[in-house]
Amino acid sequence: MLLGAAVGDALGVPYEFQATLREGQRPQMIGGGLGPYKPGEYSDDTQMQVCVAEVAATGADLRAPEALDAVAANFQRWLDGGASDVGNQTRAVLNAAGRASGAAGAAMLEAARAYAAGHSKSAGNGSLMRTGIVALAHLGDVAAMAEAAVAVGALTHPDPDCADACVLWCSGIRTAVLEGTFDGVRAGLDLLPVERRGVWARRLDEAEAHPPHHFGNNGWVVHAFQAAWSAITRTPVPELSPAEGSFPAQHLRLALEAAVRAGTDTDTVAAIVGALLGARWGCSGIPLQWQQAVHGWPGLTGTDLVRLAVRTARGGQDDGAGWPSTARMPVPVGSPRGFAIPHPHDSGMVLGNLALFQGGEPVDVDAVVSLCRMGTTPVLPGADVEHVRVWLVDRDGDNANLHYVVDQAAREVLRLRREGKRVLLHCAAGQSRTPAVAAVYSHLATGIDAEIALSDLREVLLHGWHLSEHAELLDAVHALATPVASGGTSPVNRPSRPSRPGEADVVRRERDAEPERRTGFLKEKWAASRVRGLLLGLAVGDTLGKARGKLPAEGSLWAGVSTQLACFTVEGTVRALVRGDHKGICHPPSVVWHAYCRWAALQGMEEERMRRRWASGTEGAWPDGWLAQVPVLAQRRGSAPATVAALSKIEQGTVEKPTTTSRGCHALTRILPVAVVFAGRGPGHGAAEAREIAALTHGDPAAQSAAAHATVLLAHCLTSGEEPQVRRALADGIRALPEADPDLATRELEQLTTALEQADEHPADSERLARLAPDATAPSALLGGLYVAASFPERDQVDAALRFAAGAPDGDSVACVTGALLGAAHGAEALPVDLVSRHELAWVLDTLARDLVAQIVDRPSGGEYLGGWDPHWWSRYPGW
Repeated sequence: MLLGAAVGDALGVPYEFQATLREGQRPQMIGGGLGPYKPGEYSDDTQMQVCVAEVAATGADLRAPEALDAVAANFQRWLDGGASDVGNQTRAVLNAAGRASGAAGAAMLEAARAYAAGHSKSAGNGSLMRTGIVALAHLGDVAAMAEAAVAVGALTHPDPDCADACVLWCSGIRTAVLEGTFDGVRAGLDLLPVERRGVWARRLDEAEAHPPHHFGNNGWVVHAFQAAWSAITRTPVPELSPAEGSFPAQHLRLALEAAVRAGTDTDTVAAIVGALLGARWGCSGIPLQWQQAVHGWPGLTGTDLVRLAVRTARGGQDDGAGWPSTARMPVPVGSPRGFAIPHPHDSGMVLGNLALFQGGEPVDVDAVVSLCRMGTTPVLPGADVEHVRVWLVDRDGDNANLHYVVDQAAREVLRLRREGKRVLLHCAAGQSRTPAVAAVYSHLATGIDAEIALSDLREVLLHGWHLSEHAELLDAVHALATPVASGGTSPVNRPSRPSRPGEADVVRRERDAEPERRTGFLKEKWAASRVRGLLLGLAVGDTLGKARGKLPAEGSLWAGVSTQLACFTVEGTVRALVRGDHKGICHPPSVVWHAYCRWAALQGMEEERMRRRWASGTEGAWPDGWLAQVPVLAQRRGSAPATVAALSKIEQGTVEKPTTTSRGCHALTRILPVAVVFAGRGPGHGAAEAREIAALTHGDPAAQSAAAHATVLLAHCLTSGEEPQVRRALADGIRALPEADPDLATRELEQLTTALEQADEHPADSERLARLAPDATAPSALLGGLYVAASFPERDQVDAALRFAAGAPDGDSVACVTGALLGAAHGAEALPVDLVSRHELAWVLDTLARDLVAQIVDRPSGGEYLGGWDPHWWSRYPGW
């Protein structure tokens, strides 16, 4: 209510006694006026109401003489040291009272009566503009409220019209707060003297029949009242249509703009309107930019005004947590430790929680958007940051303007990011409100829909996810982040990330099911076989290709170096997931890099340097984890010069700062298992992380692109349904690439499309394969593997496909990709049994596949706030 009055006041300031705005012109908080005022600064209307609020916030009965004395003393303090614009009647009364002796309240009342007796026009609007706070002080006693409204108003304006207007408006504010309607204004007629009720009933009728500018003499309290009531009642309340940006709470803004367009005493009329609108729509109904901008005497901000209003409504008391007066809000019991996690769609936005501000490491941001109650101290002491406070409650039924608030918060983040600011978005625990607003921001910034945004956010917010417990909030996210067609309200039928069967239901079912399942397709009965097929197909293809298709008739089949590295990719991925579950933050490429370092140490490469670099992180032996105990992984099974060169430098390469310039095939073949983590979650997932993992050892952008694109194609094969259509899955994957990879080059897309077309028109042509895959580079491996897989798409053709791929110029890399694609589509059972059964790493790969699925679906070691069911998991996959 008080904040609403202040924003109305500040909105009207620039236009006071200026040319009337035309219909359709939107007023702005640009400052100026009679102050002159700064943009967002309120005038005497709110300044005087603050004088009353400072007393009301102590819990005082505003009818009591001592309370009226305190209000009168505040008026005098304001006149002496803060008044920027004072009405003639108010100045005359305060000056006269200042010269009088005795109690301040009584002296001021006597001066006001003397002024009224000597002036025929003493019914100005100066009391109505400031008495709204009285309603909050007496919410539980309507009779006391009416008496207090008259008493506080009479300190400067004792005219009966002024008294009646104050009673009616306070009645409206009280009912708006308690019941959420404007009915209290007319209901307040019963509080007036009987002989005056009919007069005011007719005045209300007149206000509802005419626009605000009809009441041009709005310095008079009656016309100010009627202009205000006209602006409120004649402004339609918008329908709720979130996807089209229409919200009922926008009535507050629209009605305030109508009040300002009435002209003349614009700040006062808008302040009167704002008080009732603020009471009806709440703090959350006030545009965030107005909340941020408003300020004024005596050095108050919008947050300070809210504090005064809340303490007034609570009888001068804070709540059990000390809010709104406490310096810092306590962290809720059960909340996770402080965390700061980059938004999956915008690295310039950080997701956090309240604990982050209390004892955690400094956060390097330019702005903070708080979705929970905060204390009075600066959010980041010593840092010059913009702080946006959003009134959003994490309980169903407690948000009157839920859709509007979430939309406003997301748009405020968007504004800050467009200004180039690094933004921290947080709520108390970071588990419900934060992902809700972050998901809508993703939609506004990138156009992706709710399902994809929420799925992505669940992947990074591994400390906990409680959004499913807030059905209304979750519904609001879907309503706001569902694209609509330009001509209607139905969802746009536009290309989006492909999904596994039933994926849309997975996100929407969160309110009914445990939300922590990060890749729901893995629950399908055929999914585990697909994951095993990917890994075993990769290995068999690697082995067959290295032998150029000529394997010994019996005995163990050796793994290739691509297979060894792929094993550590899986192990590193599982450990990254474990680390995220337990520590709340993780950078998977760095954890996978550590896994490759363990492989290098087993191979005898820079072993001592590796040990010095990594052994300090573990209490036991290093290399640690079960995979390091597999003897065959210490055996040399081929060469990977670029990978070895990168690992020898100890420090990992990145996309921005590569450590090699290689385009070699191992950038692609070793990272293929990463697709499992991202399958079914849409094209935007996996590509960027695959590129980062490839860049650990291979600096050529073409190699990194091939790795990213292979991940997308594999994800489509993994999720291609119980009866897979390989060519369709590959075609869908290629179509998804422009959205999945912002760095996709036109030539890369054309090459992949051509390879698929040639497989359809000229399948299994060895000369075409040689032209598509002429060397041992990552792009060749991808194009060759794609061509072969599409040439032999059926389940009973996998053996023939692998043997044909082995005949490529670099047969092991092409067959490796071919085996991964077909194994991911058809499952492990489609692979040649005689080859799988003899492979020296078959049992290792099968175990890794099953463990990867278990970690994603069941989290055997639990998490930071979730107990695990396998006491040995951490020792197998240490998440340090």
